[in-house]
Amino acid sequence: MTYQEQDNYQRNIIKAIGVGGCGAHAVNQMYFQGIEGVTLVVLDTDCHLLDASPVLNRVLLRSDSTCYIASEESESEIAALFDDDTKMVIIIAGLGGETGTDVAPVVARIAREKEVTLTVGIVTIPFQFEGTERIQMALAGIEEMRKHVDALFTINNQCLTEIHNDLDPTNAFAKSYETLTTVARSLCDMTTAYYKTCIDFNDLNYTLHKGGQAMVFSGYAMGERRVTKALEDAFESPLLKDCDIFCSRKMMMAFLYNPDSKSPLRMNEMSEIQEFMENFDKEVDVIWGLVHDHTLEDQIKVTVLASGFNVSFS
Repeated sequence: MTYQEQDNYQRNIIKAIGVGGCGAHAVNQMYFQGIEGVTLVVLDTDCHLLDASPVLNRVLLRSDSTCYIASEESESEIAALFDDDTKMVIIIAGLGGETGTDVAPVVARIAREKEVTLTVGIVTIPFQFEGTERIQMALAGIEEMRKHVDALFTINNQCLTEIHNDLDPTNAFAKSYETLTTVARSLCDMTTAYYKTCIDFNDLNYTLHKGGQAMVFSGYAMGERRVTKALEDAFESPLLKDCDIFCSRKMMMAFLYNPDSKSPLRMNEMSEIQEFMENFDKEVDVIWGLVHDHTLEDQIKVTVLASGFNVSFS
C-alpha cells in the first residue's frame, strides 16, 4: 500500500451514524460543517426527517410496530452499513425518546457482530424539564448501550444550562445538538487530523477499546504558562460535572499551536504537562501529539480524550 493509499484508507474508516431526531440533527450539522474523512449516516422511522437531511446515506426503519422491533426488522439494512472497511462506528443519539433509546443499542450490537474494530456511543440525557420518566428511560438506555460499545460518551443536557442559562427551550435543544456535534467532531479530528507526532487510529483504538465511560473536551490559553492554563480550561468543562475524570485509566492529549506565531510553542513549556499530570493516578496511560493550527495566532489549544473513569448522574 502506497503512502497516498494508506492516507486515503485512514480517512475513510470512520462512520458516524445519527439515530433518531437528535442524532440526525447532530449528523446534519457535521455535514454542513464539512467534516472530512468520515462517512455520515442518518437512521430514523420518520421519512420526512430523512427526506430533509442533506446526508446521502439514510436508513428508514419500518414504523409499523415499536421502535425496537422496527430496528430488528431492518437489521439487514443496518448490517449492510458495515460491509465496507469501516473500522470505527460512532453512534449518536438522544436518549429518553423511543427511537434513540431503543434503536441505538441495536445499531451498536450489529456493529459488534459485524466485527467493527471500535464501537463508540455518544448520547444525551434529557433536560430536567423534560420530566423524570424520560430521564429514567435515558438511564436505562445508557445501561443497554454499555453492553454493546467499547466506549460511551454521555452528555447530561442539564449541565448545558450552567453555561447557557438564558436559553429558551427551543434554543436549548439546538445547543444539545450542537454539543453532540462538537463531541463527535472532536473525536473524529483526533484520528483524521495531521499530527506532527504519530497519533493515528491505532492510538485511538488503544485509548477507547473496552474503555467504558469516555469524554473528549478542549481548552484554550495564551500568555505565561499557557499549556497549564489550557489544560485547566479543558478540565473545567461543565460536561465533566458528573465525571471522576482524574481517575481515568487512559488519555490522549493533542496540543494545537500556530508555528508562525510570535510566540511558538517551546519544549520547555511541555514540562508543564508533567506537572499537571501529578493530579492523576500514577497508573494512567497517556498518549500525546502536536498539530499545527494557523488559526490560533498566539493561543494554545489542547484537546483531551479520556476513558475508564467513573460517572454518576445527578
